[in-house]
Amino acid sequence: MTLNTAISPAVAIPPGLILFGRDERQRPHASRFAAGDKAEAERAAGLMGMHVLEISGDTHQSLADGLPQGRLFESGKAFVPFVKAEVFDRLVAAAGLPDVAPPVRASGKAASAPPGSGGGTGDASGAGGPGGRFKAPADWPAIERGCLVLACAGPSEGWFEAIIMYTKADDAFELQWRDWPDDGLITRHRSELGLLPPGAVQGAKQG
Repeated sequence: MTLNTAISPAVAIPPGLILFGRDERQRPHASRFAAGDKAEAERAAGLMGMHVLEISGDTHQSLADGLPQGRLFESGKAFVPFVKAEVFDRLVAAAGLPDVAPPVRASGKAASAPPGSGGGTGDASGAGGPGGRFKAPADWPAIERGCLVLACAGPSEGWFEAIIMYTKADDAFELQWRDWPDDGLITRHRSELGLLPPGAVQGAKQG
């Protein structure tokens, strides 16, 4: 008996895509989406004023692998968190698009001053420990000025590294985003902060 076997042609899997862009404060955002979410992700990009990069080739895939997975909301928008500036620059180059110019800076200071909150004035230059390294709190009671901790940027933004700049009343702190020092200070209660592994903090040095 002779068996006839038919070989089915390979089904082409549509590529995934990357959403990226800057928010109103010029902070870079990016995340990756699966091929099955293509239509919804493109619609979200249109609503949020973001670029879409269809993943094609090893370079794009390598960039996508290093990005957080995006998430789509019922509102039609998407979860596209912060990314490092150098990662964003690589995305812009890969897409062949002009980047949005960062805010104009004068005398090494941010274009807009952080909102006043009664916590004093100053910058990150004196917030670190010896040698310009950040302090690593062992637990929440040990959090103080100069510590590097995690703070949530918003319900759909995620957690990012921030420096304790000032202490406030009622066990609250004023913090500065480590990777976005030009942004204004934020205020968080001690219970709203997260701790980093000691090794990660000790290896982080002020720029």
